[in-house]
Amino acid sequence: MEVEAAHTKNRKFDDKENLLGDVAKAYKEGLYSDITIILKNNASVSTSKFMLACRVPYFATLLYGGFGDNSASIPFTLDCCDSQIFKLILNFVWEGEIDLSELDIQSLLDLLETARFLCIDRLVEGIEDHLEFLLDRKMIEFKDCLIALNFAILNKFTKASSLLLSFIDQNLGIISTLPELAVLTETSIQNLLKFEERISTEIDLFTAFVNWIANKETVTEEVKIEMLGLFDLERFDRTDLVDKVRKTKMFDDTKICDVLEKHMEKLQEKLQEEVKSRERQVKEKEQIIEEQKQKIEETEAGNVDSNSLGTLFDKIWSLDPTHFVNKVEFTFDDPRYLYSYFIKVWDGVKWDVIIESKEEQHTGKQTVHFERIKIRLLKVQVTGSRHIDFPHSPRHSAPTVANFSASLI
Repeated sequence: MEVEAAHTKNRKFDDKENLLGDVAKAYKEGLYSDITIILKNNASVSTSKFMLACRVPYFATLLYGGFGDNSASIPFTLDCCDSQIFKLILNFVWEGEIDLSELDIQSLLDLLETARFLCIDRLVEGIEDHLEFLLDRKMIEFKDCLIALNFAILNKFTKASSLLLSFIDQNLGIISTLPELAVLTETSIQNLLKFEERISTEIDLFTAFVNWIANKETVTEEVKIEMLGLFDLERFDRTDLVDKVRKTKMFDDTKICDVLEKHMEKLQEKLQEEVKSRERQVKEKEQIIEEQKQKIEETEAGNVDSNSLGTLFDKIWSLDPTHFVNKVEFTFDDPRYLYSYFIKVWDGVKWDVIIESKEEQHTGKQTVHFERIKIRLLKVQVTGSRHIDFPHSPRHSAPTVANFSASLI
């Protein structure tokens, strides 16, 4: 192994790189071993008692807290792991690193359990952080997550259990259909049902439970009733209650009917509120239109239209401002007269002329076409009328515009 040149910095001689290299060399070449450990798979591993005690709290207590110097000549058994996992622990002891990316889920869980047994808290935290990384990126298969959840709950790994429950809950719609769902233990499915941070719907959770219990003939009726008690029937929507929940016969029909009745009451209240809201909107709209009409009439009364010969008669209609129109129809009352008129629309500030007609004879229904527009208010403004036979004879009453309609063609 090539030796790095030591160097001096701030009047300190720094040889840390060579120290780490020398330790790694001793590990790889199996130098200075003075203790032999027999593991769960009956494999034996020799290593340095000093290094174990320096890096692993469990061995510090075991080897120097009572086991003493006799350990050098007496192999001892370590039942918490096999030789594969213990070699990873030795990588941590001698080199300060473990490549977690090479481990499958079961090996990762075994390493987690061993690290906790040996009281290596920082390694436990590192493994749990790696598990969170894998779950966030969906780098673990769903079926492996179910196995991992059983392990984490059985061995009381709180953080790992929470991470796995959250991941399974987020993907419950898919996971509930997997045959591997049956591997979950009673304790695991109960934890899933009780998971307070869940985002899955009540029906997804119920579907998962139904599929799980279908393969669990050993579940007692008492446990089944306890699990069903974790569901809130009021959180199911009406369709799911009728089409799915009721057909399983897991809940009494009376309870389901009571919940459906509550749903109907809430629906009726909602509809009544919507009707009231719609009525308020209509009244508000009518009030706004009426105020606009009054404002327009006041404006018209104080201003003379420069395009007219003097207004004889105005008729204003309110239209739906959300609809387009391009045709209006109306009738005049007396066919003996020639009429001049404007058709105007209100733009919110002033009246704009869209049609002008001068001294034409208008009898019966009149149809006027124009480019399609949205209109809130429209009026026909008659500016002049002249008797066909007696053009100089004044008219004693205002003309009438009737049978108005507007449409889109």
